[in-house]
Amino acid sequence: MPRIAIATQRFYRLVQPRFTVGAVGVLLDDQSRVLLVKHVFHPKTPWGLPGGWVNRNELPQHAVEREFHEETTLNVTAIMPLHVWSSPFWKNHVDMGFAVTAKTLPAEPLKLSNELCDYRWATQDDLPPLSPEHRHIITLALRRIDDVRQTR
Repeated sequence: MPRIAIATQRFYRLVQPRFTVGAVGVLLDDQSRVLLVKHVFHPKTPWGLPGGWVNRNELPQHAVEREFHEETTLNVTAIMPLHVWSSPFWKNHVDMGFAVTAKTLPAEPLKLSNELCDYRWATQDDLPPLSPEHRHIITLALRRIDDVRQTR
């Protein structure tokens, strides 16, 4: 599967504009746990945040909302950008992280796309191995939540 994923990504890069953009979202529940998904095509760090490629003529915040729905059937709204970074793996690729909120949380279990093989809700102290960027934006989202709670 990794060879197929690499070939698919290379083809995708050939038909994309000069820069490609990815978007991921941080969804926190009322216990400050983050939704993590286990990606089939990410062998080095399979656990991460839901998200994916931004399509042509699509805004990144709409892409993260679309990707959440495609991957988990959750309907979310992007509420604020958290961080933008250049990919350490792909030249001319930028990723964006957003804080998102769920319009409604369905009963467990979530229905996952074939790109994912598992999911879990994790506290900051219970995170599995993640990419440094995903870990960073989870920390940023939790800080923002703490700031909002302190101002109330």
